[in-house]
Amino acid sequence: MNCEILNTLYVKSNGDIPCNCDFGEQILLGKVAPDEPSWNILNVLTNEKYAHIRKTLASGTMPWGDICGKCAFIRGNESLTDYLAQKKIRKIQIEPSLACNLRCPCCSNQTHRKTRPKQHLMTLEVFKVLMSSLTQNSYLTESIEYCGQGDPLMHPKFVEFVKIARLYYPSAIQRLITNGNFDYCKTMNNELIEQLYVSCDGVFQGSYEKYRIGGSVDKAIKFMKDAKKSGNVRKLIWKYILFEFNDSNEELIAAQHLANSIGVDLLMFVFTHSQFKSIKYKPETISELPIIYPIVTTNHTSQIEEKNRNKRQKASLNYAIRCYKRLLGLVK
Repeated sequence: MNCEILNTLYVKSNGDIPCNCDFGEQILLGKVAPDEPSWNILNVLTNEKYAHIRKTLASGTMPWGDICGKCAFIRGNESLTDYLAQKKIRKIQIEPSLACNLRCPCCSNQTHRKTRPKQHLMTLEVFKVLMSSLTQNSYLTESIEYCGQGDPLMHPKFVEFVKIARLYYPSAIQRLITNGNFDYCKTMNNELIEQLYVSCDGVFQGSYEKYRIGGSVDKAIKFMKDAKKSGNVRKLIWKYILFEFNDSNEELIAAQHLANSIGVDLLMFVFTHSQFKSIKYKPETISELPIIYPIVTTNHTSQIEEKNRNKRQKASLNYAIRCYKRLLGLVK
């Protein structure tokens, strides 16, 4: 049995280190404690709770019964792979802020803000102590991801996290996930980010605001445009969750045209199991999605994704033909 917990590290805004799935967040594995002079990340990642995880997974059982039974990262048929024991971390997930400027109905943010111990904004000291301890103990990492139960850009000093991480892990991919309802230039201050994910579910305000309550689709779109124009984003990904109110062919095609005009590297249509999920488009009907550009993908894999890949290849060919015809003046 295998689990992602032994190749990732998730740190909340208050310094807590939990299991990193939605259900597992109630399991506290450790804490970043800058006020304790002897604090060391190695002591956390080898403590009795991590030992329990290793022992139970190796024996083919789940560490925390019912909680792990609801986890999306448990792999019952995989052999145990303990990257942490090899001092390798595939992804360090950081939650700079628990605050959010939107009120999405299926999000647990409001509950966390009412029940979770403060700090709700991670201090730079906590982050520095974490990065320093990881490097002193020779831990390697592939990526540092900024996301959590709040929006990272609600932190007034977000770019400082990026700069600090670059000092300790200059070759790591830094990934920001945001709703994009911000002024890009003011919040990012031309700081380089390797991957930028913007969650924007629609192109029409009327459908967009049914889920992204309090949000502006124009702000999110402008955020993506400004990010692309800046030249400081290596890869721009537009995440579009498919709901029953934003899954019309008109809106899906409009989003693709817009993504192409912006220069988005990837437009990802995301299937969800939550309230308001699209009935029209789901994994079983993925081949019916009206894909017209090769930059479009979904968050689904396997044989169904193979059909989708073929459809993207066809869209790529059709797009190339259209461009060629324009050059010849055959079409407008």
